[in-house]
Amino acid sequence: MIDHDVPLPVAEPVRSARRVDGDGWTGHVLVAAMVALALVTGLNYTFSVAVMPALADADDSTFVEITQRFNDNPVFQLTYFVALALMVVAPLVQRRHGSGVAVRWTVVALVLYGVVVAVTLGIHVPLNDDIDQVSASDGVASLAEARDDFEDPWVAWHVVRTVLSTAAVAALARALIWHGRGTTDRTAGAGDGGPSSAPPTTAFPAASSPPAGPNPRGRSIR
Repeated sequence: MIDHDVPLPVAEPVRSARRVDGDGWTGHVLVAAMVALALVTGLNYTFSVAVMPALADADDSTFVEITQRFNDNPVFQLTYFVALALMVVAPLVQRRHGSGVAVRWTVVALVLYGVVVAVTLGIHVPLNDDIDQVSASDGVASLAEARDDFEDPWVAWHVVRTVLSTAAVAALARALIWHGRGTTDRTAGAGDGGPSSAPPTTAFPAASSPPAGPNPRGRSIR
């Protein structure tokens, strides 16, 4: 038997489809916005279910003093406005690189959080400023009046912004889900039919036939 040197096919590694440009940054922005928004929502929720109910049983002097300490904490303002900045950037980036459904959910989250910020600036900040003007030296009657003017509207509207910020987190989570689906679809599409991702077709070369004619050694070829 004559052995023919037939080269074995070598399968080339299938190249993974490259991620669509911009998808990575879009996802990072959405995640950052969601983390910031979750921190704001956590603050709102904690005040709604723990802080303000606990202060409800405090005397007027303690209530005013603790509330003023909250107002002096810069972390609250910083958290709110960092979240707002990220929420404004998120739909812009998402619109350029993301899917249409993800863009719509991101815009919904921005609108909901925009209402939260509007309520904060229009209602809570003025109430905070008013109660900051009160001091213990003003007398018991002034403390009681300041608390009455502050507590009920502040708590009621705070429940509103807690609900709205929670809904904004849910909308942004929905946007992240759709962004992930869109990225997967585009990545898969980038790998279909492309010259870099399609596995090469390798065929075995046909074995050559032995030459016709007499064998010089006088033996048959088997």
